[in-house]
Amino acid sequence: MGNFNVVTVPAKAEGGVKSGVTVQRDEVFTVSGSGRAAYNGGDVTFPDGTRYIEGKYSGAYMQPDVVLSGAPVGMLIARIGSGPWLVVGSSQTFRAQEDGEVIVAFNDRPGMYGDNSGEYVAMIENHGSI
Repeated sequence: MGNFNVVTVPAKAEGGVKSGVTVQRDEVFTVSGSGRAAYNGGDVTFPDGTRYIEGKYSGAYMQPDVVLSGAPVGMLIARIGSGPWLVVGSSQTFRAQEDGEVIVAFNDRPGMYGDNSGEYVAMIENHGSI
């Protein structure tokens, strides 16, 4: 059986946060996120990529040059080692395509993490070979 950990993912953490959970190719793992963060000095986001401006729902904010293109700014994303980024949102289960440690991050444009605030809490669980 695999391992499990809960980590804080600050919205300012460009490059993401190591989870302490390692996976081997073909193992199944789940990443779940909760909490709230903000970018651009105050646009509030949730792990699923939804945002609120001045307390009002404003949909997802798409930028082509974010770390994981095609996913909204503020979405919780993950990858294994230096592999490709994956969409997590509130919760997602994956089959590992490579060996390595799971990294979790706040999706934003490279170099633009400085005005972010808040954090998500990510739960990472390696279910092992299923």
